[in-house]
Amino acid sequence: MKKNGTTSKGTTRWRCTTCNASSTRTTQTTAVQAATFRTFINWATSTHSLDNAASAQHVTARTLQRRFTWCWYITVPHTPDPHRIHDQIFIDGTYLAGGCLLIAATTTHVIDWHWCRRENTTAYTSLLTGIAAPLLITTDGGQGAQSAIRNLWPATNVQRCLVHVQRTVRRHTTSRPRTPAGKTLYRLALKLTRIPDLDAAADWVARLHEFSTVYADYLNEKTTAEPATTPGQRNWTWTHARVRKAHNSLLTVYRRGHLFNYLTVAQDPTTSDDASSPALKPTTNTLEGGINAMIKNLARAHRGLTAEHQRTVIDWWLHLHTQIPDDPVKIAGDQRWGQTALAKAQDLLAAEEPGPSEDGRPAIYDTAIDSTYQHSMGVQKGWVGR
Repeated sequence: MKKNGTTSKGTTRWRCTTCNASSTRTTQTTAVQAATFRTFINWATSTHSLDNAASAQHVTARTLQRRFTWCWYITVPHTPDPHRIHDQIFIDGTYLAGGCLLIAATTTHVIDWHWCRRENTTAYTSLLTGIAAPLLITTDGGQGAQSAIRNLWPATNVQRCLVHVQRTVRRHTTSRPRTPAGKTLYRLALKLTRIPDLDAAADWVARLHEFSTVYADYLNEKTTAEPATTPGQRNWTWTHARVRKAHNSLLTVYRRGHLFNYLTVAQDPTTSDDASSPALKPTTNTLEGGINAMIKNLARAHRGLTAEHQRTVIDWWLHLHTQIPDDPVKIAGDQRWGQTALAKAQDLLAAEEPGPSEDGRPAIYDTAIDSTYQHSMGVQKGWVGR
């Protein structure tokens, strides 16, 4: 914006050098907009209803909703520092009405987030692209996350969430297994989250191999069915398929080296409050039980918003929980209180609208069928004689 004369009242008029939009900016107007946006942020990032926020402002909910119209145009910045290296990063996805939200965070703050349709390699790649490779990354074991980590950070150690490993075993054996093999395997899985050092980890691995030896014949039992009608189709199934799947899930995670990296990765002893416990965490409970739970509570409190507005509300909450968040009022002021985004939207809309062709041909698409007479063979009946 640059100065462009004054109005009839003597107020300085400002003109945009890009779109030639003209406006005035007074201290009173700026103060009112700043107060409005501050009220919007306090409502959006809390669980208070719109009626409660309106009562605090001594207005009706409809009036406050009308005042918030331009507040939705402010773009929330979330650009992580590409040079900041973290010891450990937690990544996870949660599904909301606004879509699938992927979050990368530490134990204390949010690093970055990304909205997508589902958890896949492309979505996790977009989430991790602007973040420096950490020493250890903890994930729930999704294939999309593992593929993105392997492509972007091949040297980074991956820690599988041990709670998710336990859930996988419990899904196959249930929490009350009936067979001795199922009981032994389930108790072995429960001990995963109570391993304090490498000696205990080595003892757990020895017990896993012992289980594979003791119950080898039990796991390999087969049940023969009727002869297969299709050539090449086997006529047998695993007798104890559920226990076998639970056992293979533990073996797969162990062979990939994703079980005890939180113990083997070099770490600074000063980062842990207790010298006897590891500083790095083996689960994603910090993210799922902290950030994700609070986001779902926020979405539940503001239920009824459109998908786009829900994303905006959650974006502001995540921005305020980054390590060094910028002042939302300053962000809104830098974006001319929503006028910047509104001008871009109007330019894009004008660019999409088809104009009349220079040679007189009809537009590719229009808003309606022309009802006036045209001296041509058209799709409407009655223009020419039968």
